[in-house]
Amino acid sequence: MLRVLSWWFVGLLVLPLPAQEREQDEECTVGVACGRATADGRPLLWKNRDARQRDNVVMALADGRIPYFALCDAGKVDVVWGGANLAGFCILNAVSRDLPEGGKAGPGNGAFMKLALQSCENVEQFEALLKQTDATGRRTRANFGVVDAAGAAAFFEAGPTSFQRFDAAAETSGVLVRTNFAVTGGGDRGRDRFTRAMALLATPPARPLTPRFLLQQMLRDVQAPPGAAAGGAGRLDTRETIHRQNTVAALVLHGVQKGEDPRWTTMWTVLGQPLFGVAVPLLPVAGTVPAQLAGDPRSAVCDLSRRLAEAFYVDTGAAASDDEAAEGEVAGTLRWLRTDTMPVVRRAVLFAEAEILGHHEEVFAAWRKAGPVPQPAAARAFQEAMARRVLRTLTELADRHAPVPAGK
Repeated sequence: MLRVLSWWFVGLLVLPLPAQEREQDEECTVGVACGRATADGRPLLWKNRDARQRDNVVMALADGRIPYFALCDAGKVDVVWGGANLAGFCILNAVSRDLPEGGKAGPGNGAFMKLALQSCENVEQFEALLKQTDATGRRTRANFGVVDAAGAAAFFEAGPTSFQRFDAAAETSGVLVRTNFAVTGGGDRGRDRFTRAMALLATPPARPLTPRFLLQQMLRDVQAPPGAAAGGAGRLDTRETIHRQNTVAALVLHGVQKGEDPRWTTMWTVLGQPLFGVAVPLLPVAGTVPAQLAGDPRSAVCDLSRRLAEAFYVDTGAAASDDEAAEGEVAGTLRWLRTDTMPVVRRAVLFAEAEILGHHEEVFAAWRKAGPVPQPAAARAFQEAMARRVLRTLTELADRHAPVPAGK
């Protein structure tokens, strides 16, 4: 416990506090499932990141007690927006501003997740970190989803000086979902996305849960809520769908069974919009992230996904309202998603990703027969091959559907 406390103070001394505005930009639809609710008995944690910062990367970081992989804004590693460490502890968040507002001191949502990945081996240590920082204060107003190698799976609704824990295992379904309201806060932001996510989870083939279902159906769902604007044939309002017009990345964190080595943890990552991106399986045991995702400072995979997505959105020409400018949970000025021209790209993306999911299953099965722990060199080679496959797919799609004008 002292080691966790010491890293808290190191974090305050070494890491510059990010701007408050950046913390407010984070929105998201997130969920967590304990092993009882999944097909292989391993916990799952997932997130669509909805934010203004569209340049996303994954970084391999070793700036704390435990090395970890983290989803970050390109060129910025002092805050993170989800990740997994070598101990098998995984974390992500969705902002919830119906929780009490705190002062100016202490880490915000992204800085606190970085601190947790640096220092926490399990969910109990994360809860201890929250208790310690209740006294000193944080700038957190978020639903933090966490899983660990011991099988724990939970959400923590954490304000600046207090928190409430919700365990997935205590639910009949073994699953918890959050958007941009806290159960303890009584707010209503993101209720349409919450309702839709719960409906998907209650509909076959959602149970038992798998990374395949979460990636290919949950995080790419564009079923519009009743209040969505009507755009006519081939035009869809995605401001409050699970996959939103401001979704910029997605994560599915696949943990391990109780007693299994935490180095089997997989961090499925989509950089860019999931409709126009392909998930890459990343393994913290590898120690490094493929250059196509890590970027220098930008990610080639994210750039291609962004380029492809732009070909399928139509600006309405409307100006953002005062409410839209002020509220982080609002997706912004309406941009129509062109669903009439999207099926070819959707099929290609899902097919490429299905191949990768199948290959991951085969490789892991072979590795488990060979030994109790995946080897770092083999893990690096595997994720490098998958990153190249994704880059090739997105390059072909972008060149076909979103060609770069001559002279650019």
